[in-house]
Amino acid sequence: MSLMKEAFQNRVIRRLWIGQLGSTIGDELYRMAFIWLAVQVLHSNTGYVASLQLAVIVFFGVFGSGLSDRFRSDRVMVWVDFFRAFLTLIPVVLFLTGHSSYSALLLITLGIASLNPFFEPALQGALPLLIKEARLLRASNGLMGTTYRLARVVGPTLVGLLGSSFSTLHFFTLDAITFLGSAWSVHSLRPDFDHAHAVLDAKKTPTRFKDSLRLLSAAPDVFRALILKSFAAGLWGVVYSIGFALLALEASPGGMKVFGWIMASYGVGNVTTALVFGNQHRKHSEPWLYVGIAIFGTAFFITAFVKSVAVICLLSMMAAVGGPLNDAPFLEIIQDRFSVQDQPGLFRLRMVFDNMITLAMMLISPAVIR
Repeated sequence: MSLMKEAFQNRVIRRLWIGQLGSTIGDELYRMAFIWLAVQVLHSNTGYVASLQLAVIVFFGVFGSGLSDRFRSDRVMVWVDFFRAFLTLIPVVLFLTGHSSYSALLLITLGIASLNPFFEPALQGALPLLIKEARLLRASNGLMGTTYRLARVVGPTLVGLLGSSFSTLHFFTLDAITFLGSAWSVHSLRPDFDHAHAVLDAKKTPTRFKDSLRLLSAAPDVFRALILKSFAAGLWGVVYSIGFALLALEASPGGMKVFGWIMASYGVGNVTTALVFGNQHRKHSEPWLYVGIAIFGTAFFITAFVKSVAVICLLSMMAAVGGPLNDAPFLEIIQDRFSVQDQPGLFRLRMVFDNMITLAMMLISPAVIR
């Protein structure tokens, strides 16, 4: 039996996976709809909008860490999902009542972004609590990683299929529904969280951002990997979030379908690699991180010289191979080297570094693109 198949047969992992798959598909629909609206209005200046979102994530990642760590991870995830569902429905209500505006949509998007630094570390910190066996934990890392990778297939495919007949607005409605589904999947595991927190003191002292930074600084090899990974994430963010949309707009003005198919190609490569790589036994994780960065960097570089939509899709698929090859090893390094209590803070630290460097690159992207 493959490792990931064994992990999926675990009731807790399966329920979390299903909830997160639905939520990440909804997120992808929301993200694509928002970017597409922004690109048509702002074109190369879309980078400034993305920069605002990243600045919000960095701010709450640094200053909100102590707040979320005061509560159990399952409660944090459920409440964040409810708030995200509420915020996502506001643009729909505003449009239906004739009060919609791009400014209002931007403010709501920033509100949703402010919740990300609370949900993701809580989810990553919950896995080692719920899954004690090391080999099963590694398999669950790979399995959970397929949720947002599958979303990069399903979300863009839905956009490609429905883009011409389905109102862009109601991609937001679908996102809100998926957030509620995610909240239910986490809440349904409350007895399992009760048992896990009976062992781990739920009222432990909150981990401050500077404590996580000091802890990681004491492991130079891990800190080096984090910095390199964050710089790669910044470059990836500009290309994936804005570059592909602008390429699609040039190839077929007004055609969101082309954008959908390019994104779907990336998702296919991402999921396929995650499924293969997640089932492999690895003695050493760190080298794979650098291999992954090299692969997607090379593919993105070649894309800059290509005009054919079909070739861009193939290169997008190739670039996607690098994602699982650098994400999964970094998760394994953190889980192997640090205690369960410290891991949420370290995952939040990674999120802050990734978004801080991406923010800097987004700010210069409009000038570079022009």
